[in-house]
Order: sequence, then structure tokens, then C-alpha cells
Amino acid sequence: MTACKKGLGAAVLAVFCFTAFACAPMNSEQYNTQRGAAIGGGLGALLGQAIGHNTQGTIIGLASGAVLGALVGNAQDQSYAATRSAADSGKRVVYYDDHGGAVEAAPMGMNQSTNCHKVQKKVWSNGQVVSDTIEEVCEGTKQTGQY
Repeated sequence: MTACKKGLGAAVLAVFCFTAFACAPMNSEQYNTQRGAAIGGGLGALLGQAIGHNTQGTIIGLASGAVLGALVGNAQDQSYAATRSAADSGKRVVYYDDHGGAVEAAPMGMNQSTNCHKVQKKVWSNGQVVSDTIEEVCEGTKQTGQY
């Protein structure tokens, strides 16, 4: 393997790692896009190396795996955001994508004893409901008067 190919592979890996982990930490349930890109890129790179046995196969696998993983993770992030927005606002929330899909979240009330909001979430694809679930969004309570 030439030094140029090794350098290119290292540069691609460094850029990938930087972009995948560059954001400040937030709620662990909201970083599925980055997590999906990292996992997909890693698995894609391994598969590309196993199939092609060269740097080009590894890089192609890394790129395609990262894109597919990011798409799946982004769908999870949108689903979480719709559920959370419906619980916080008390109003129906719908997120549409460019491919005929949508996530609809409608609040169903709050359980006062558990401090949890119930939200009915429907996932649509090409005009058909593919998932219909009821989820709970719970609010934390402060345990002490100090921070």
C-alpha cells in the first residue's frame, strides 16, 4: 500500500470521527443521527474491506454505511422530537419527509401520579400507517433545593 493511500485513509477516518463526535453532548436519546453514522460507517468500512480487500473498498463502505446509518438515525431523532413536542405543547405534531413519510404525535393527557404525558404516535409511509403506538414522556422531578 502506498503512502498516499495510507494518508488518504487516515484523513478520511479523521474527518469522519471529527464530524461524528463534534457536537456538544445533549440528551442521549437525541443523537441517533450521529450514532447511526458512526455505527454504519464502521460496519460499512469492515464490510468494504472484507469484500474489496483494499483501501478503496474500505472508503466506499465507510461512506455508504455512514450515509445509511445517518438516515436511519435521523428518522429516530425526528420520531423522538415529534413525541416530545406533542407532550410539551399539548397539541398534535406532524413531521413530514421528502419521500412520502410522516410521523404524527397526538397528546392523550397526563397521568398526575407518575408525572408522565401519554402520546399516540403514528408513523406513515406512502399514505399508509406502518406503526401506531402509545408512548409516555415523563418529566423529572428536582430532588434537592441545590444545584
